[in-house]
Amino acid sequence: MDNDLLVSKTGTIERCIKRARDEYEKDPTTFVGDITRQDAATLNVIRAWEAAVEMGDYVLAQAGLGTAHDEREVISLLEDSGWIDPTLGEDLRRTGEFCRAEWDYQAAPLPALVTIIKRDLDDFDAYAQALLARAAELPAPSGDAAADEPAGDPAI
Repeated sequence: MDNDLLVSKTGTIERCIKRARDEYEKDPTTFVGDITRQDAATLNVIRAWEAAVEMGDYVLAQAGLGTAHDEREVISLLEDSGWIDPTLGEDLRRTGEFCRAEWDYQAAPLPALVTIIKRDLDDFDAYAQALLARAAELPAPSGDAAADEPAGDPAI
């Protein structure tokens, strides 16, 4: 499996985790009253979730594990196939519910955001590392499809 996309999305996840944490850790006592910092943290949690889902979709397609119908199913299919631990999957789905509320223009509760920042951001990193490690075990695609064809005149 070509890992370039997985490596790129892992970098995105790492940057989003750092940015969300930075916004909260500037001053946790004033975070509750600072909508700008809350928005920045929320946006970065959502971006990390989107990158995680894109990684999962890529793995599902490349490894022939099926097609997910929604974000939650991406995580479930990876669990079912042994790519990620079920506990990690459940934690990620919970974070996904927070993101879904934000996408649907519902006010996700601020305590949920704080909990994600304090406790659940590392789940994204664990997820990315699990996918990278498992993908590294799979054979890399051959570079040239024509080179895989038998030599000789194909018309014969």
